[in-house]
Amino acid sequence: MRYPWNLDYWKSGEWQAVNEKLHDMEKTGVRYNPIRRNLFASLTSVQAPEHVRCCIVGQDPYPDHRMATGLAFSIPPEFKRDSFPPTLREFFGEYSRDLGYPIPDHGDLSSWAKQGVLLWNAIPSLTDGRSLSHDWPEYEHLNREVFRLLDQKGIVFALLGSVARRYQDAIVNSKVIVTSHPSPRGNMNSRTPFKGSRLFSTINAHLNSIGLDPIDWRLPDEPSNQKGLPRTGMDGSNLLPNITGIELGGLQGRAKRNLYKPNFELQP
Repeated sequence: MRYPWNLDYWKSGEWQAVNEKLHDMEKTGVRYNPIRRNLFASLTSVQAPEHVRCCIVGQDPYPDHRMATGLAFSIPPEFKRDSFPPTLREFFGEYSRDLGYPIPDHGDLSSWAKQGVLLWNAIPSLTDGRSLSHDWPEYEHLNREVFRLLDQKGIVFALLGSVARRYQDAIVNSKVIVTSHPSPRGNMNSRTPFKGSRLFSTINAHLNSIGLDPIDWRLPDEPSNQKGLPRTGMDGSNLLPNITGIELGGLQGRAKRNLYKPNFELQP
């Protein structure tokens, strides 16, 4: 298995513990999502930390193994609109209301990843059909290292849901947007609902404010062929509410020179 980004986590006892749990599941025939080769597809799809302009953080993969790609909220291109999971329907509903674009006929978000949008799940895996089943403390070390690394350059973070909000304190140099998770249940009884947040235009406004290029959110009529991507299978005191009801905060960041280093391999 190829591990992306030169992270200390891959050499840690925490990763060893996660790896052993996943191996035990494989040995006993217990399916987990996404499949092993796509487990960190969200990292490989943006190639290196220096490419990231925005990090959208969700909860965990889709519980249906057919939908889990390793990119948060994204599904395989062969699934069309009538097959979208409820969370993706809510996600695209806000996309359409905010930007005025039609809801696409596919849920392949890899074109965003190619522009430097890290589509990250705070819990990278789950047992098939069981949300939050891999809410393991060992994953916290991975999240904190990834977020600190990105925060050093100053980007835009969007923390969607209570699981993602656990990591606000790790973000001090970047812009932060906080909403509920874009699931039907997530929008209920939330002070900062995803619906009406204008997430996509707000991200671009923040990117402009810190001197980074905005994201072209419009999804192509046809899904990406995903060439080069794995195939399917803060302290809260500096947060201020804005007129859309989401929470914003952080300091300005600056674009950095590309210092991309090739991926390296470790034995699983």
